[in-house]
Amino acid sequence: MTTDLSDTDDLIVLTRVAAELASLIDDEPPKYRFTANRIANAAVPAELIHYIRGHYYVRRSNLRAFAQALGLRLRQPGLPEPGRPRASRRSAA
Repeated sequence: MTTDLSDTDDLIVLTRVAAELASLIDDEPPKYRFTANRIANAAVPAELIHYIRGHYYVRRSNLRAFAQALGLRLRQPGLPEPGRPRASRRSAA
């Protein structure tokens, strides 16, 4: 775990990582407690985590590797994001 404060512009605090992961993975984003436990149990490589002033951070450029370290299934690039199905329109004739 590193404590370099020089380049903090793309760091995401651990409590907000799930929201950032939502667009990268197929399933629901993990809960904070799951992620924190994986870090505490050394299931995530230390190179992916920054520990600064008592808080864990993940660099935005490492989110895909972080998701893989958590065992999450990544969304395939180029595929559209799942959305709500369109409502059928009836012609007003």
